[in-house]
Amino acid sequence: MGTYITQADLENRLTKEVVLQILDDESDQGNTFDDNVARVIADAESYVEGFLRGNYDLAAIRALGTGAPNEVIRLCLDVATSYMWERHPEYVRADGNELLKRARLELVDLRKGVTRLDIVDTPEPPANQGGMTQSGDPDDTDPHDPFFLRGLGDF
Repeated sequence: MGTYITQADLENRLTKEVVLQILDDESDQGNTFDDNVARVIADAESYVEGFLRGNYDLAAIRALGTGAPNEVIRLCLDVATSYMWERHPEYVRADGNELLKRARLELVDLRKGVTRLDIVDTPEPPANQGGMTQSGDPDDTDPHDPFFLRGLGDF
């Protein structure tokens, strides 16, 4: 999986001190801290990708890494913040449950095509996604009166 957000992004969102307080279980900024940061990032990114899957080419988005559309980065940070709130709610100045609910609603809208990522080229899905199909002559849109043959109707 390509990493969309980094430890620095988390620190910009929450401050370096808050990230340390939440994720540094041994207060030594060692392996446990690095593992915890990586776990929160991986969990948040996989949650977001679960909604992107099916509409977007994940390989193309992953290839962008930290250059992914800002909407992907923002949603990953929202989810990561809510996960960090679950660990230590006393350090995060937000309601993690509400933050996750809001992120989920935005991701559902993204999945339904109500909203789109802030990009023009790949991996944006085609504009006709969710379109309507009709039969008949597209150049002749006037309805015709039904005609009958031997008592059978043209349905």
